[in-house]
Amino acid sequence: MRIILRLLLGLTAAVFVVIGTTMLLMLPTQAAKDRVYYQQFSVAAAYLSKNGKLPADETLRRMENATITPSIWSSLGTGTPLDCDPSFKEAPGDRLILSFWRGEWSECYAYPSGRTTLPMNVRAYLIQGLGIQLAIYWLIAAAAIWGAIWFRPKRRVTASPSSNVR
Repeated sequence: MRIILRLLLGLTAAVFVVIGTTMLLMLPTQAAKDRVYYQQFSVAAAYLSKNGKLPADETLRRMENATITPSIWSSLGTGTPLDCDPSFKEAPGDRLILSFWRGEWSECYAYPSGRTTLPMNVRAYLIQGLGIQLAIYWLIAAAAIWGAIWFRPKRRVTASPSSNVR
């Protein structure tokens, strides 16, 4: 029974180490994608300010020479869109807020101040809660390793036949 428990704890530790390491290694790539989104927000906001309407997705992709094309919506004159996080605040001089659906949540961008909900570097991701999540993963892995070590079979002390001879 101890062997099965040790194997399960070892497997648990390995899974959480892989998850924590993979997430940490993927953060620079995700931050780079967020910077591309930010540039697309900037281009779309400037286009909207100049032309009074948002560019088509294809136009936006050509302007930025990018492969990532978010579907961007504008709140020109209507305040903060409902899909933006309630903590997102626009600057006093902002004329519009752009938002796009990211699959599970929306990202927002205020123009012309450039305020955004996009975490564009690894530090921002860690501060926004991913650091706590990674710490929990690593603590679970450490606890599983400790448990696997603690449940190792106990060594039995056996008397050798030569120790009984005098």
